[in-house]
Amino acid sequence: MLLKLALWQDVQEYLEKRADVVIPVGGTEQHGPSGPLGTDLIIAEELANDLGEERHTMVAPAIAFGVSQVHGAFPGTIAVKPATLLAVVTDAVESLYQQGFRRFLLVNAHHGSKATLQAACMQVHTQLAESRCLSVQWWELPEVKSVLTEMFGAREGHHATPGELSIVRRFYPRAVLDLPPMDRFEPVPQLIAWTAQDFRQRYPDGRVGSDPSLSSARRRSLTKMPAYALIAEPDPGQAQVYRHIAAAEGLEV
Repeated sequence: MLLKLALWQDVQEYLEKRADVVIPVGGTEQHGPSGPLGTDLIIAEELANDLGEERHTMVAPAIAFGVSQVHGAFPGTIAVKPATLLAVVTDAVESLYQQGFRRFLLVNAHHGSKATLQAACMQVHTQLAESRCLSVQWWELPEVKSVLTEMFGAREGHHATPGELSIVRRFYPRAVLDLPPMDRFEPVPQLIAWTAQDFRQRYPDGRVGSDPSLSSARRRSLTKMPAYALIAEPDPGQAQVYRHIAAAEGLEV
């Protein structure tokens, strides 16, 4: 159930039976020479919606901005301070808590917001009795990492990756530009940047050790991938989340 389309009566009826809600957290920032600025927002929102359909779970409107200061030298990036994101998330959770929600799943699609969202969950547990808050980074789940490694290897990289752009393609096929194969690929062991200008100087086209052209090369198979399934344990005391990215044609997961 999408909160943005629900009536207040719908939410009241929902709360009579259960107390869980999914909150997608994305971002608005550059994603290399071929990915839309809303890549993280699209991924968080659509994967959360998949979970909502799978488990008939309430899905809140997505938070569209994240801790993206390091991408600020690229036009179109919108960044919020860690303290701002922390306040927005905890205030939203507290508001929902006061109405009867108790289990909160943050589906995060932006690496820069990870620490802030983990801090938000810690604050929720400290301030709101009997609450459960879990922040999940989709790219860190073992099943996902295994598939991405098998499909893209070292060319998955760190930012503007073929994996995340492939997910965007599934929902918005025309939003990702097709790129020609890279003549020369240079892996980047670790993202290093101190300021927005430093990032722009080190990674002038916005990508970090990735080969986004692979999302074009595999477009036919990737757009045939089944929906990604987020499956949440119903027991709030053992909240775990698994997402299974189904393989491209011929690849078992």
